[in-house]
Amino acid sequence: MFIIFKAIRIHQWVKNFLVFIPMIASHQITIQNIYNSFLAFFAFCLIASSGYIVNDLLDLKFDKSHPYKKLRPFASGALSAKNGLVIFLILCLLGFFLSFLIGIHFLFLILSYWLLSLLYSFKLKKIIIIDIFVLGIVYTLRILGGSFATELQMSLWLFAFSIFFFLSLASVKRLSELVNLKNRNIYKIEGRGYVIKNLQLIKVIAILFGSLSLIIISFYINSPDILDLYSKPPTLLAMFLVLGFWLIRIIFLGINGKIDGDPIIYALKDITSIFCLTAILLLFMINFT
Repeated sequence: MFIIFKAIRIHQWVKNFLVFIPMIASHQITIQNIYNSFLAFFAFCLIASSGYIVNDLLDLKFDKSHPYKKLRPFASGALSAKNGLVIFLILCLLGFFLSFLIGIHFLFLILSYWLLSLLYSFKLKKIIIIDIFVLGIVYTLRILGGSFATELQMSLWLFAFSIFFFLSLASVKRLSELVNLKNRNIYKIEGRGYVIKNLQLIKVIAILFGSLSLIIISFYINSPDILDLYSKPPTLLAMFLVLGFWLIRIIFLGINGKIDGDPIIYALKDITSIFCLTAILLLFMINFT
């Protein structure tokens, strides 16, 4: 059972907590919305894991020669490709059934997410820059899914911020991979379109999109809508500073090759990142007192 959990990358499920953001951002934290958000969370977990299975099976050849990825269940031989296909089908059936129970709009969104994930695994991950945009979009689709599940409108502010913020993090992921390859004297990411000479370009993209996401948040803080949702608007400035510090630090760590893999997964094991998240949550909760 443990090897199956490893294959479906259960540790990656933490990303799907993004579906709770529309409920939290709109201050509509009700029992019904919490229930609907959890249904959306598990639907995304199942469908996302089906995508991880496909991605690992397609990358089997490259993963076997990778210093860390060779330990993955399929690359190591702990699970066969046949077992992978069975797990893939079960995850898809359960995920789409749960999505249908949530609602037709959510079902169409999760289907779009699934198709985009498969397209990414088969083709788009090999196309430079396009792969970064796809990763940014699938993160944002999780938030949009939470909006559909709870029938709470996703604000334009949140949508714009999400796109640029996750584009920046996706760029950091590629940036870190390239830096680590350079340190190992390897000049190309196997199975991707990137080579070492793309390093400066990806660095600029990470900084640019990160800056745009922070600019959008700064405009939101100064918008008239703030007074309707937050009883203590000054706390938003503090949240902005903490978020800005965290994002700048993550980009800096990526530039220096200190992040191995997904920056969000890295943040879950990083004491400074955990402290920043805790501070943001406490500042947010102050507005309910």
